[in-house]
Amino acid sequence: MTTRLMTVAAVAAMLLADGATAAPAIRACDVKLNVADQDPNGLNVRATPGGAIIGTLKAKDLWVQLHVTGSSGAWAAIDSATLITEDHAEGRPIKPSHGFVAFSKLAINELNQQATIYAAPSQDSKVLLAISEADEANLPHADVLDCDGPFLKVRVNGIVGWTAGYCSNEFTTCV
Repeated sequence: MTTRLMTVAAVAAMLLADGATAAPAIRACDVKLNVADQDPNGLNVRATPGGAIIGTLKAKDLWVQLHVTGSSGAWAAIDSATLITEDHAEGRPIKPSHGFVAFSKLAINELNQQATIYAAPSQDSKVLLAISEADEANLPHADVLDCDGPFLKVRVNGIVGWTAGYCSNEFTTCV
């Protein structure tokens, strides 16, 4: 067993010395995001972050929601894709449903009426922005940048921080 471990370590060292990079770390997430990309050719789903395209999700004029299970830099790992309609508020599964997509192509419907933007993905961290019910008629737009557990990293009015106070499906999760 020790020889096998040394062999694996030696091969990894040789690969890194030759300029290859180790597989990127993936941080666990558990969020649902909508495909914002309206390209008629569809959103590319990749085997690895920035890797080979394994399929596309056609979302032009459709509401396609993804379950994001991980984050690797600008890439979201997904394990399901659903088509949301008024008749099917919970969604119908569509393919491809596993792989990686760019965070820049994903969005939320809106922030919740009482969303809080934190400095870190924890409710115990410093509050950067608190949205009140009085803001309901004019909720600010939030760009999705990343995720960590149930938190989304967002840009709101030039402020970058973390929130769990968002709506991704107006039929089932908005307050």
